[in-house]
Amino acid sequence: MTVFWSVAVFVLVLVVVGYVVSVVRRLDRFSVQTEQSLRLVDVELERRHEQLGRFLTAAEATGLSNELLRQLGGARSWSRAVRDRGLGLQAQAAAENALSAAFHAVLAEAEARRTAVGDWAFQGPAGELNVTERRIAGAVRVYNDNAYRLSQAVGTFPSSLVAKSRSLTAPEPFVETKELLDEQRSAVEAAGAR
Repeated sequence: MTVFWSVAVFVLVLVVVGYVVSVVRRLDRFSVQTEQSLRLVDVELERRHEQLGRFLTAAEATGLSNELLRQLGGARSWSRAVRDRGLGLQAQAAAENALSAAFHAVLAEAEARRTAVGDWAFQGPAGELNVTERRIAGAVRVYNDNAYRLSQAVGTFPSSLVAKSRSLTAPEPFVETKELLDEQRSAVEAAGAR
């Protein structure tokens, strides 16, 4: 009878150790995938930042609205400042969304005014930026999916115990939140009242 209990305890220990090892591997895989996908987002954002310099130069030469071009330049500077200061992914998402909106406003004006229809100096950088915009959207989607999977694994019992022992925390999603937008709006209104 003692042999039976010894074997049962040994099998139970093997099952528990096997489960813990599988959870560690899964958490490590999710963590690495999340880090790599965030690096891809950074690469694409850096690519867009570089391409925007050429686009702004080309857009100025076409006679588009100086106000829209200033907004685009300001959004580009804000985006860079948020990234350089490491203000978090929600603030970065807000800045990048504002930059995308400013870029598309310039494109919409160019289309409406038909000032750059046959101008390859404008259309080339605009096309490159459109492709990069799609790549950014895809990279953000992949990052958010990976971050969600890691968050679920970190927050679900019993894998949460293993995550806590390895000091893993749920990653921040790359999304704008309503609270962040309200804070930014308040800051802009306060700056305008001065």
